Amino acid sequence: MTKTELKQALEKYNLESKRIQLLSSASLFKETTAEQEARIKRLLKPENYLEFFEYYYGVNSLLALADAPCAKFHLTSYIELFKNPLIKQQRRWFRGAAKSIHTNVGNLCHLKENNEVNFGLIIGRTLDAGKLLLSDVQLHLESNERYIKDFGMQMQYGSWADGQFETNDKKMFKALGLNQPFRGLRNNANRPDFASMDDLEDRKQAKNIDITKENVQKLTGDLGKAGQKGRFRQVMANNYIVKNGIVDGYAEKNKKSPNLKISTVNLCDANFKPSWPERYSVQDCKDIIADTDYHTSQREDFNNPVEEGKRIKAEWIRFKKTHGNQIFEGLIEFWDLSYKDGGDYKAGGVVSIEKGRAHVLEIFNQQIDRPTAMNMHYEWQKKYNAKGMSIISYYDATAAQEIVYETDWLIACEENNAVDIPFPDHASGDKHDRIDATLTSTFMRGLITFDERLKDTMDMDKAIEHIVAFEKGCKTPDDILDVLEQCVRKGRLLFGYSQKEESNQKPVIGKRKTTRRV
Repeated sequence: MTKTELKQALEKYNLESKRIQLLSSASLFKETTAEQEARIKRLLKPENYLEFFEYYYGVNSLLALADAPCAKFHLTSYIELFKNPLIKQQRRWFRGAAKSIHTNVGNLCHLKENNEVNFGLIIGRTLDAGKLLLSDVQLHLESNERYIKDFGMQMQYGSWADGQFETNDKKMFKALGLNQPFRGLRNNANRPDFASMDDLEDRKQAKNIDITKENVQKLTGDLGKAGQKGRFRQVMANNYIVKNGIVDGYAEKNKKSPNLKISTVNLCDANFKPSWPERYSVQDCKDIIADTDYHTSQREDFNNPVEEGKRIKAEWIRFKKTHGNQIFEGLIEFWDLSYKDGGDYKAGGVVSIEKGRAHVLEIFNQQIDRPTAMNMHYEWQKKYNAKGMSIISYYDATAAQEIVYETDWLIACEENNAVDIPFPDHASGDKHDRIDATLTSTFMRGLITFDERLKDTMDMDKAIEHIVAFEKGCKTPDDILDVLEQCVRKGRLLFGYSQKEESNQKPVIGKRKTTRRV
């Protein structure tokens, strides 16, 4: 923060401090000591958190921290936070859900007055961002006359502008930036026992795998191990705007922890029913969505981090329910394997073809060893053979690769007590040109769909990520696209192109004989 920016921030802070002091003084009312003590006791119960927030900061307090009464999810998430002193809570709430004000002011102050916080951290993307978030806390501890009347004068020394302050009851509050060291944090005998990680995600930075891994390691390792023994509440307030970023990484690292809790709140449901009806109406939700482009709205309003496809759009990826006993006109399977066991993706799929339309029944898209992928081929074969169906199967292999892969296939065949292996096949020409020529129009015209069972699976999520990132010369994995392209192209050659119900003429190999009409 430059000197000019700091001066402007301090001036804004001082004006806001005076406004809060004036309004909160005007809202004071007479009550006996007994009435005041009873009210405070009631407000400090976790189940009455919304009443606590409304009284000191809410829409009826004249302080304008909120412009509507709180929502149910504000209460349920806080009760979960209050009851578990070792919680690692992700608040994946839509943009406009009051994540910051509840996490950094309402929750933190309620915990403080319940003696559940001695050393609180507020972590922003940068130190300046952290300081501004810390200023929201100091504003009310220093100037909110309602708060001061009930809990006494708060400020002892320090300032948000310096990055930390201490209150009269010996509570320390400190701002940090994600790029600062987290090790060795201590205030006398107290280590941090509360940490707010506020809006740390950055879509551009998430594309840098090394920096993202480093940031996740800092949050789960350096910060995660810096807390007070027996009590260290951690809250990540960030809607889910990008895949494979900090939000994903933090959840993945802590997935085995019983203290990881993920709270996901979207703007509304499919019928535009708002999740915060006290603030948003059905019409509000419709207007917000209509006024925002599809991809931004999905990320910011619905915690669905879809990227705008470079060649194939995310909205072109459609799912369809498949009847359990459906008999398919033709089933094609294709595998794209790699030499490396863990580095490259192994991709496979089973696609049904009917009147030129492709429906993906099975999908495999993982960084894993070849035998695991080959075993999945035989699982699919057994599954559909049991239904009386057979699959025509291929795998991608040049003449040199065939020598390596065939041995592995034969071993997998024997281990699975099977009788055959897929046909080797290698398409000539530029792979990206083939994928673009076949799949772009197929997706755009709705001629390819995915079984509803695949939705939200690990393989499908990765497939979508790779599909929308595809473009000529792309460096993102394209194995699953190669699989789909091969299945669609081969399927149409074998089972027909026509999409008309009354006709499904198969292509004729060889010269067609015609007769002349007289």
